[in-house]
Amino acid sequence: MRIEVVQTVEEIRQEQIAGRTVIVIDVLKAGSTIVAALNCGFASVLPVETIGQAQALRSQNVVCAGERHGKKVAEFEYSNSPTAFRIPHEAGKQLVLTTTDGTIAISKAARAAHVLIGCFLNADACIREAIRRQLDITLYCAGTRHEFALEDGLAAGMMVHLARCLVPTSKVCDLGKALEASYLQIGKSLPDFLLETATGKRLAQQHGKEEVLYCGRLNEVDIVPVLINKKLVNATSAKPGDEPPTPKA
Repeated sequence: MRIEVVQTVEEIRQEQIAGRTVIVIDVLKAGSTIVAALNCGFASVLPVETIGQAQALRSQNVVCAGERHGKKVAEFEYSNSPTAFRIPHEAGKQLVLTTTDGTIAISKAARAAHVLIGCFLNADACIREAIRRQLDITLYCAGTRHEFALEDGLAAGMMVHLARCLVPTSKVCDLGKALEASYLQIGKSLPDFLLETATGKRLAQQHGKEEVLYCGRLNEVDIVPVLINKKLVNATSAKPGDEPPTPKA
């Protein structure tokens, strides 16, 4: 099994997608929001790239969440906010989500054999699910405003470390090894360390520290979002036949 890491939303190449399991990582905050939304009771999350696409889908059983450059879309019920979904509610509804970077990364990865969503909240469950699919893995960091985001890199490093513990024969790219070493050095300081990252500082100034700290909790849930027919659902609730057959590695 080979593991590659992509640093930002713009850097993904076709060979890092085709026939692979891609884990899209956006710690602050789209990935964390998607995991929290499914955990709180939403049946699915539909990621879309534009505000207009989201608005066109609104209905009694479809609610919208989103942000642009960290600010809530005024017309939507929710921002891109994982803490808004800590208490179970909205059972059975669909959440439509649009964000600055994360939902674009999901769209770019859509041609992969499998697309999973990972963050600190579900890192262990996510990498285990990816390994179970028996394909090479790409850890796709969404980044922030087209730049590398340290929090995404640390989450990727955590997943590399977990994968190497589970599958010692795994082959990891140099960037993955560097991020693993960074996680092993810094991981003990999570979640507080997220307040020191560029994105964490900015979001803490805009919205307070609570949400940033929540996104840094390790293995809080075992929800693993998987993209099926353009919607993200919990991998354990996906029905046989929902996903395309796994291609040969």
